[in-house]
Formats: sequence, structure tokens, C-alpha cells
Amino acid sequence: MHTFRLRAALAAVCLCLSACTGGQLARWLPWYEADPAAAMTAALSYGEVKAAALTGDCDGWYDLAIDAGFTPAQWEEPLSRIMNRESRCDPAAHNPSGATGLVQIMPRWADDCGGVPADLYDPAFNLSCALHVLDVQGWTAWTTL
Repeated sequence: MHTFRLRAALAAVCLCLSACTGGQLARWLPWYEADPAAAMTAALSYGEVKAAALTGDCDGWYDLAIDAGFTPAQWEEPLSRIMNRESRCDPAAHNPSGATGLVQIMPRWADDCGGVPADLYDPAFNLSCALHVLDVQGWTAWTTL
């Protein structure tokens, strides 16, 4: 019963903040169990940072991008702009060049990212793989810059 109350309280905070992902909830729950006040403060702070970062058409992908490892600053510039220009925020986008998904990753990267080219249509995999591409090539991997 205690865990259910904790989950319900944290879920309520997340819903108030335009919802959080399962990954965020899983990270916050143990923290909330250990220190409810600190966890709630962090959740509210996250909500404030998120609200400031949401300025474009791809805002529905913000939480997933943060879960993948991007920072709020990277989201604001240039990730959300790249995503909008490359795919118009559509995870099913496919370019004749082979670039696929939200951030238009070339299929050759899928193996490096632990998947197959079809996985690039999965938004979570695509964003995680985009972070890998960024680590290897930098932002110049996308020509929309």
C-alpha cells in the first residue's frame, strides 16, 4: 500500500507537469521513497526547465529526448530544430537517402546503436542513436545546421 501511495503522489506531480515518461517515474520513485521533499522539488524544477524549453512543433518528444540523454539546452538548440527540419517531428519519416525517423539517422548507424535499421522508426531508439551519432560526429552529422 505504501508503494502505491508513493507512485500515485509522484504520478500526480508528473501529470501536472505535462506527464513524464516511465523512465522518469522509475528514476524518481526510489528518490521519492528516500526523500519525498527533495524528489518533489526536483520534479517541479524539471517542470520549470521543460516549460522554458518547449517552444516548437516537436515538443511532444522532449521527455523522450531527455530520457535518451540529451540535455534541456541541447533540446532547445539545435535538437528540436533539427528534428523539425529533418522529419517534421514524424517518427515514420523516411528520406530516399535512407535517413529514417525523428532525427533522420542513416541505416548504417543502427548496428552501432545496438539495433537494426527498422529500429530507427522507434522514437526512443532513434533519439538514443542520435545521441550516439552526436558523440561520434558532432552536430555536423545533420545538414540542417
